[in-house]
Amino acid sequence: MKGVIFSKVGAAPDIVDNLTKPEPGEGQVLVKSLWTAINPVDGLMSSSGVLVLEWPLVISVDAGGVIESAHASVASKFPHLRPGTHVFGCTRLGAGPYSAGQEFYLMDAALLVPKPDNLSVQQASTLGVATYTASLGLFHGLGVALPDAKNAPAPGSRGEWIVVQGGASSVGKAAVQMGLALGFNVIASCSARSADLVKSLGAGVEVFDYSTPLEEQVDRILSVSGDKALKVFDAVGGNTPDLAQLLFKKLNEKGVAAEKRFTSTNDWSGIKSFEGCKVNLISLGPIGRSEATELNAQIASYVPVIHDLVKQGKVTPSEVLVVGDGKYVWNDLVEGFKAQTSGKGGNRKVVVKLADE
Repeated sequence: MKGVIFSKVGAAPDIVDNLTKPEPGEGQVLVKSLWTAINPVDGLMSSSGVLVLEWPLVISVDAGGVIESAHASVASKFPHLRPGTHVFGCTRLGAGPYSAGQEFYLMDAALLVPKPDNLSVQQASTLGVATYTASLGLFHGLGVALPDAKNAPAPGSRGEWIVVQGGASSVGKAAVQMGLALGFNVIASCSARSADLVKSLGAGVEVFDYSTPLEEQVDRILSVSGDKALKVFDAVGGNTPDLAQLLFKKLNEKGVAAEKRFTSTNDWSGIKSFEGCKVNLISLGPIGRSEATELNAQIASYVPVIHDLVKQGKVTPSEVLVVGDGKYVWNDLVEGFKAQTSGKGGNRKVVVKLADE
């Protein structure tokens, strides 16, 4: 097979045509790669070796494709996942046969999302890492109960606020939209330039400028939420929970005794409980691995919710920067990686077409 690899830590991406086409094992499907979105973790893995299980490393964890074949065990447990079904999701990180930057790759049937008809494969390829991470943050990290997405509460009906730091990031945008769909009010941090984008994610979304002094940010949250901002989701993964710490401190001083929660995509920081809140650090890295039984079970339980929210248009794909025209797809993938790591995409997801649908 053809694909794009990194031969070792710090190596430049290289186009090869000698990759072995994998065979699906128990509970797995083989997917033909149609579109992929370049994710920041691709650059992190290739430059540092973090999360890499084997070299060479094949690029791409944000996947959009069509099922080519399935292990016999899949038919009974997942009858909706048949050859010809379009799917999206996050592949196993750092494991060559599972990476989307090659002609065919493996995915764990329990962890992939069937593509709703209201999305193109290109759009769906932007949602895997974002929706999985947002779900881990909301349901596990912030303690939100799994809903019946077909009968989700109206935005704001819970009377409680979620604070999302980094509302213009792909994870942040997913968290904002999912929070609204689960009945919460949402206030999100962003730059002044991104304010309109974040507000467009749903009626009633409030924003605050992360470049202003911390005291002003917290006062803005309190003035908007009326002391009901008890859950903070740091989608940018800061090393310290400064905003949440000051927010919860002020709430405690006001005598707000309700449970407070903080979750962050920074799972290496070692952040501990502060101001009496519950802390959860999101770790998507081990997804699909045999030792990650709890993580895999969590994501499998989120898949139907993600599917239904996307199908209902309550969670929408990110704006994209398409690299290449599909004529020289592997060169396009290399250029897409360069575009993402250079910041050329900005708040857009860098996507590359790898095959015709």
